Amino acid sequence: MVLPRALIFLGSLWLIGSWFLAIGIRPPVQPSAASYEPGVRLMLLCVTTGLMIGWPLLRLSQVPSPAPLRQTMLDLAVLLAMVQVVLWLLRLVTTWSPLRTAAIDAALAGWAILAGAVIAGAVGSPRSGPRHLAMIVCLAMCLLAPALAVVGVMGGVDSITLIELSPLLAVRSLGDGGGAPLTMHQWRWIGLLFLAGAAAWLALGLFQWIQSRRPSRDA
Repeated sequence: MVLPRALIFLGSLWLIGSWFLAIGIRPPVQPSAASYEPGVRLMLLCVTTGLMIGWPLLRLSQVPSPAPLRQTMLDLAVLLAMVQVVLWLLRLVTTWSPLRTAAIDAALAGWAILAGAVIAGAVGSPRSGPRHLAMIVCLAMCLLAPALAVVGVMGGVDSITLIELSPLLAVRSLGDGGGAPLTMHQWRWIGLLFLAGAAAWLALGLFQWIQSRRPSRDA
């Protein structure tokens, strides 16, 4: 497979633009973790939005891929490698411990793997229907849980825990923890996220294997 140069270029522009928007090029008058906190939150929001909405929108608007699973895996490897550069630099202006930074990294990777499974399942189709549905699923993964949580709270229902089902707020929640150790509940969510991603990719691989064997059986 050829490296996705256009994705690398656009992803780099997205990260550079996000850095300038969130962090800027001038340090605060009194540099501290507290003064950088709003910028770090915005940076995490930008990175997550790029992975969960920007990348699917780009791929699902292009011509069908002849090898959707391999192409999406390559995209994932490239994007997650780019995220490492930004994420671990953010640790220099926060109180995150290495373990918390790794947890944020793992959460981003887990959600990206899930989004990748959705993309891989539709990007090989020449029809617009599966592509539109895949984009709706990616948007729902980001926005549906926070919307339901807000509606539930307004209706007097304790539904605030639903925000953990959204990558935008789950990553922000991890980032707001500072130097405190992670709870078992947070680690459990990250583990479940990877299990869901692995199951989705396993199902896709199994479906592709069945499809590839069907002509030989018919012959």
